[in-house]
Amino acid sequence: MPHGRCVIYSFAGDEQEMIAKAKAGVLPLMQAQPGYLAYGVMTQEGKIISMSAWASQAEAEAADEVARQWAKDNIDATVLERFVGEYAWLDIGQQ
Repeated sequence: MPHGRCVIYSFAGDEQEMIAKAKAGVLPLMQAQPGYLAYGVMTQEGKIISMSAWASQAEAEAADEVARQWAKDNIDATVLERFVGEYAWLDIGQQ
């Protein structure tokens, strides 16, 4: 079963700017990681929710470290919650 990574950040500033920066910066890094399945970002009331899916736990954990370093170097945000775990079920569907 695939594994997921989810991080909830708080941030101050322009929401659309943060979304654009993440899409341009972190998305290509995630896509280049082994085991990549999917990545997405949601925002809500000053929070960014970053979610991704990976083929294995080791790949999810490795991607978490890559994303952690990117966020530290590129955005002004505070991690509120972070977790990596196995999906009970995941439907990526057709895009």
